[in-house]
Amino acid sequence: MIKLTDLARLESIKEAQKNVGAYKNYLHDVLKPAIERGNWDEFELLDIGFSITGKSLGKVGDNEAWKTLQDFFDPNSKAKKTLDFTLNGKVIERNLRNQLKSLALKMMWISPQDHSFNTIYKTVTNIKKIIPYIIQSGYNSFACINSELVETLILTGSTNINFKQNSIYEGLNKLFTEEIGLPFHVAIEERLSASSFKLALLEPEQHTVIPQRIYYLGLQKSEELIYKLYPIKDELADLGEYIATYYDKLYLKYAKYLSSNDSKLLNGKVRWYLGKSNKAARKRTGIFQEEFLLMDSPKKSGITALLKIHKPEFKTDSIHRFSPTLTLTSLGKKITGINEAQSLFKELNGGCLWGLMSRSGLRADELHRLNTTQGCTTEVISKQTIYIIHTELSKTVKGIQSKQDEFVTTEVGKKAYEILNELHKPLRKRHPESTEFFHKVTDDCSAINKKDLNRHSQGWFNDILSEELNLTNEDIIDLKISDPKQAFNLDEKYYFTGHQLRRSFAYYLVGYELLSFPQLKQQFSHVSLAMTRHYAKNASKFQKFRKHKQNLANAYDEEKILQKAKIYLKIYKKLANKERVAGGKGKEFAKNMSKEPRNLFKDKVNNDMLSLNYWIKQIREQKRHIHAVAPGVYCTSTACSLRTQVNLMECVDCKNDFIVDAVFAEAKRKEAEINMLWDIEHDELTPRTASEAYIKITAAERIMSDLNFDYEPIVLPKAVQDLLIPFTGETV
Repeated sequence: MIKLTDLARLESIKEAQKNVGAYKNYLHDVLKPAIERGNWDEFELLDIGFSITGKSLGKVGDNEAWKTLQDFFDPNSKAKKTLDFTLNGKVIERNLRNQLKSLALKMMWISPQDHSFNTIYKTVTNIKKIIPYIIQSGYNSFACINSELVETLILTGSTNINFKQNSIYEGLNKLFTEEIGLPFHVAIEERLSASSFKLALLEPEQHTVIPQRIYYLGLQKSEELIYKLYPIKDELADLGEYIATYYDKLYLKYAKYLSSNDSKLLNGKVRWYLGKSNKAARKRTGIFQEEFLLMDSPKKSGITALLKIHKPEFKTDSIHRFSPTLTLTSLGKKITGINEAQSLFKELNGGCLWGLMSRSGLRADELHRLNTTQGCTTEVISKQTIYIIHTELSKTVKGIQSKQDEFVTTEVGKKAYEILNELHKPLRKRHPESTEFFHKVTDDCSAINKKDLNRHSQGWFNDILSEELNLTNEDIIDLKISDPKQAFNLDEKYYFTGHQLRRSFAYYLVGYELLSFPQLKQQFSHVSLAMTRHYAKNASKFQKFRKHKQNLANAYDEEKILQKAKIYLKIYKKLANKERVAGGKGKEFAKNMSKEPRNLFKDKVNNDMLSLNYWIKQIREQKRHIHAVAPGVYCTSTACSLRTQVNLMECVDCKNDFIVDAVFAEAKRKEAEINMLWDIEHDELTPRTASEAYIKITAAERIMSDLNFDYEPIVLPKAVQDLLIPFTGETV
């Protein structure tokens, strides 16, 4: 069924499809059987669906009605996507057209899978590509599509379809996955891919990594700027206010001038101070002058209204007579005109944008959709402060939940957000109806588009590092490691684009082993781990390269070893003191200790384990490994993939795990209880969600018991117990 980011709206839409006329459920009582029957005379007269108010979305046979569906399902979308059932404006054969519509309707209303409007749009668009070749083959049904037909089209090269791109297979595979309930036979027997036909997919375009030297300078410069601006962020709002109200104040002063005797020359004519530098300016200024001269006893208010309507041009060399001024005392700047204000705004805005993007991995369009009220929130986990940026996601993710809108950032990123918010707040006030975060500093201060926003950060970077952008030998080595197929020349200017920040974010975090691929996948909100690996391509080569360099990277590696050694030492001190340590590895070690007649730590057998140097040596020689999978939960396996979505049931008895703190388990237990009670209250409890709640609560309570942590056991409601399968066998 259709998936929306606004879950409340989705529920309202689903409810609107019930109790239509004499039917309790229009989708299942009318639409579903009509699709299966495939009677096109009947099918074309059906309603596509109904709005929240009960109004028809149009008839299935009306192609124009389909074109308006994005406005209904995805009204806030910035990219226009139209469900068009023609081929370049030409009519599609009726049977094929209605088969395609039946697929779209099934995905929209009846499918057990969840599909965004964008997925439905792409499916229709991609399947339409193959229609001309179906007709050329003498068929008029999608039933003829099978692997043999696709292979023939590939071998003959008779199509304009690029079978080395994944999009065509995504469309065709929807026929396979949505087969049940369609009014035609689907001959595709398995999911298709380029590899099914021994083709290699074309790699998506790759952006170069910013060389370490230049990237580090950018991080330094942006941090300096952000820390300089943060204490005076309230004063920076004056800059936005100056720009937003500049012309209001300018017109007031000029109207006051025109309404006074100061504007009159000795011959009775008016000294205008207005310009006519181009055709458009001549027209605006001329009309204003004509209408002003027709005014009888012009008053300041009337002149001001006239200025706002026609917006005449002012002479550059005389605008200072009327232009308002602004003094930013903390920055030591006096601004005497709109051009100076706009230039300073773009510089500060660009630096903060670069600082936020470089510390979050946000796409430009995700940044463009920053939340205006709760754009940055703070959470404290195990006494560590976590800063989270909230925005709308530009690409859909799996599952029925709304789009992920959370991106972790640093303290610098959080401060950058707050500065940006102060800068743009006065501009947004000019447009109370706007939900956009970023607004222009020109014209009417309306919302800025993504492309122009990207230019601000790009301009700041190129200006501030203009003398550092010539490539050195070291830069070229970095670039050749990350992008070996590209050519770079000594002393040529490095060309920077905004998306390189996302690529560099991935490359260096993985290259310096600060993030694993699953963690990066979650931060980037990718559906596919392959796409995440694409962003961090060749980072493994960089890992090997940096380990041979005695520089900051080497110092980082040593610090990383030290921190891991301290974790091991802390755990084994607990074990030596006979303190509780949960997890399979912790419990196994404690069990073996209890079997020994003597204390192995005190009797020098394992005493080395209470030495920091011992663990440093073990980790440096790669005899031991440890990483955190959650607060207080550590794994010693190099093959562990539970870096982002921790399954406590897998950790509680895992032979590789140490669990030293019950805080995370208690948080997960509480979360599972809240979700369980919400499902019961909203009648959405299923056997799957009931078993998930049971597993999470049980695992958390086992960990808390192992750590001798006091807690009140959660009693599962009867509704949950009734959905669980009782265990009837013998316990071991």
